[in-house]
Amino acid sequence: MIMKHASSKRERPLLALAAVPLAALFLLACPPVEEEVAEDPNAVEPSIGDEDALNSLIADYMVAMNSSDADGVAVLYAADAVRMPPDALPIRGRESIRQNVADAFEVSDLNVQMQVQETEFSGELAYVRGTFLVTVTPKDGSPVTESEGNWMRLMRREPDGQWLVAYSLWNLQS
Repeated sequence: MIMKHASSKRERPLLALAAVPLAALFLLACPPVEEEVAEDPNAVEPSIGDEDALNSLIADYMVAMNSSDADGVAVLYAADAVRMPPDALPIRGRESIRQNVADAFEVSDLNVQMQVQETEFSGELAYVRGTFLVTVTPKDGSPVTESEGNWMRLMRREPDGQWLVAYSLWNLQS
């Protein structure tokens, strides 16, 4: 009885060593378990229609700016939008944005040409980025100026599905 017990103790490490390769073979033979990723119920995949809607909004913005239509510009902004002109304080809210643009139209005619370079979506938000060329013709007869720069708009899909500008910023190239 003692001998049998002593040989069992010696065989245990050998059994443990044999179990490791057997376990590895078992794991290799079993197909991997794929984890299911929970879908975000609020995630919205962008569609071509969404990109078209954003491009249309940019086109409508250019038409309104080039027509000195402050109401037409303002309607493209969300009620709580923020417009951030270079070297100036932010302009908050659709009505303040409308008034700011109307003030600019009182003194100058603008011709704005915008090019979209990038559009990216994330659920109910999207950003659109590009370049612009603006020609400013002062109404007092001062010399016409042209400026080039970069712009970016953070767009937000409203509950009714309409995309509006939530944040707008731009800079001028030196």
